[in-house]
Amino acid sequence: MTVTQKINHTKNEMKKISRRHSLSLKLLISIIVWVTGAIFFTGYALTLLWQLENAGKDINYAGSLRMKIYHMITLVSQPDHQKALQSEQNDFVFILNNLLKSDRNNFIFPNNAKIDKQIEVIEQYYQKNVLPLLNKPYAFNTILSPKELQVADQFVGYINQLVKLIENQNTQNIIWLRFIQTILIIMVIFTAFSAIYLLYKFVISPLTRLQNAIQQLSIGNLSERIVITNKDEFSVVSAGFNKMADNLQDLYNNLEQKVSQKTIALEEKNHELAILYDMTIFLHESHMQDTILESFLNKIISLGYADGGFIGVLNKDKTSLDFLYSQGLPKQSDIVKKCYFSSHCFFDVTVLPKNPNPIYIQTKQQNKLDLSIPNCIEAAFDHFVIFPIWHNNNEIGMVVLYFKNPRTSSEKENQNHYLIKTLTKQLAISIENQQLTLKEKQLAILEERNMIAQGLHDSIAQSLSFLNLQTQMLEKAINQKDYNRILQNLNFIQKGIQESYEDVRELLLNFRTKINHTENFQEVVQKVLKRFKAQTSIPIETNNLNQHFFLTQQQQLQVVFILQEALSNIRKHSSCSQAKVTFENGKNFIMRIEDDGIGFDIEIIKKKKLSHVGLSIMKERTEKACGIINITSILQHGTTIELIIPQQ
Repeated sequence: MTVTQKINHTKNEMKKISRRHSLSLKLLISIIVWVTGAIFFTGYALTLLWQLENAGKDINYAGSLRMKIYHMITLVSQPDHQKALQSEQNDFVFILNNLLKSDRNNFIFPNNAKIDKQIEVIEQYYQKNVLPLLNKPYAFNTILSPKELQVADQFVGYINQLVKLIENQNTQNIIWLRFIQTILIIMVIFTAFSAIYLLYKFVISPLTRLQNAIQQLSIGNLSERIVITNKDEFSVVSAGFNKMADNLQDLYNNLEQKVSQKTIALEEKNHELAILYDMTIFLHESHMQDTILESFLNKIISLGYADGGFIGVLNKDKTSLDFLYSQGLPKQSDIVKKCYFSSHCFFDVTVLPKNPNPIYIQTKQQNKLDLSIPNCIEAAFDHFVIFPIWHNNNEIGMVVLYFKNPRTSSEKENQNHYLIKTLTKQLAISIENQQLTLKEKQLAILEERNMIAQGLHDSIAQSLSFLNLQTQMLEKAINQKDYNRILQNLNFIQKGIQESYEDVRELLLNFRTKINHTENFQEVVQKVLKRFKAQTSIPIETNNLNQHFFLTQQQQLQVVFILQEALSNIRKHSSCSQAKVTFENGKNFIMRIEDDGIGFDIEIIKKKKLSHVGLSIMKERTEKACGIINITSILQHGTTIELIIPQQ
């Protein structure tokens, strides 16, 4: 199991933990319950404290009612007591209403019936008995009658009962407050002991067991395992530790075997890479196609443990195969080959899937592609595998391997088939490279043939035309028995033949010119100039030839061809007394060829569309060298040809 697989397995184990056994969920619920209880009881205690504060105020207010009733009784016998009495009466009613509101706004024990009823009794008795008594006109220093004092005493008794009820309510609130405080203390103590117990049971104890197991493992006790007692997160860690210990113990006990297996696997991989490397080098070396395919098929048959095979290349229409090479086919292989060549026999390539994947065919079973299989193939082999040869989304051909034994579908077989598929890609590249190389050679041959044809037309064809004309004139002179003209025509014919010989010799020498490691550019140019001097005896001056030039080998060869063509034109047409060739090698390469001959009118040639064949050849070779050619000529003042090849 790889590291990634182990990580994914651990994640799956974490997901399998039920919420009921999750340690994190237990801690979360415990914290929520504790915080909720703490907030509830603390808030309850705070509310009771607020009620106790209000109760103290209510007791003071109720006690002030007794003082105010005695004060009002005293005021009735005083002169001018109406204003003070009215003020005391208003305060009395205000305090009484506040006591009623205070009781009804009680948060813990709202609307105490006894207090409300006692306040109503006080209010009714005050309105019915006390208030009329206070509002009666009294003389100065008048003493109330016993009956009136009895009314006042009874009213004060009602007030005393109200004070006692409020005190009883306050006492009850104090009891509740003490009860809540006791609960808070108990909850704190219980929480502390519970936290210690749970921490030890669910965290410290598993960590201690894990630590002890790691210590045992570190000293070499690979049989140490952790007993899993629950299903929380630590159980997953413990299970992971146990699996790790199992793997370590297995590695320790089977280390030699595993090293041997890894070594064998590495050797197989290196063997595959070596095959791929050697085959790639071989395919891209210069070999004949038949040699490449023969060696390739032998290697593939050996690599795939096949009993036979063949390689076929598709024709241009991709409707049939060109049979190239086979090995291990039955004696009736001629019949098989004919079937392969047919587009609707053993191999109808038009029905094969258009992709580079291998195709597996059982010879003794009906195949999905409905391929017709000859009896000799069916009798000799159990199955065969088709490996299409593809490159750049283009099917080139196929490799077919035959097997006598049934297919195993083993991992090794799949690896071999994958390697064969990779090698077929390299074969496709090699085939295409050979085809491109052949096309390049053919194109180069055609171009050189065209150059030869143009050279022949420019020189030999004109010479032959001249000889034909002189022959006709010679025949006419013979008929007329004009011996002077006969000798003159024979002399012209001899010169024409000699000139044609020199032209042919010059063409052969020109096309044999090449630049390689034995002769560099400067040496070849000197040889061309030396040959020109020997042919014409025209003095030629050379400047800056010994410089180092940045031209490629192909460009150097085209420059030499242009120089040869220019010197040939000077020899045949210029009638000059001297020539000069100058080389410059700065930002651009420049070759300048000058003569002091008769020159020619370029505009006349352009208007008459009679461009000289030699000039056309020079322009074509200039394009091959990626350069520019400039030709200037003045009648009776010579011609200058300038070749410019940029460095980039």
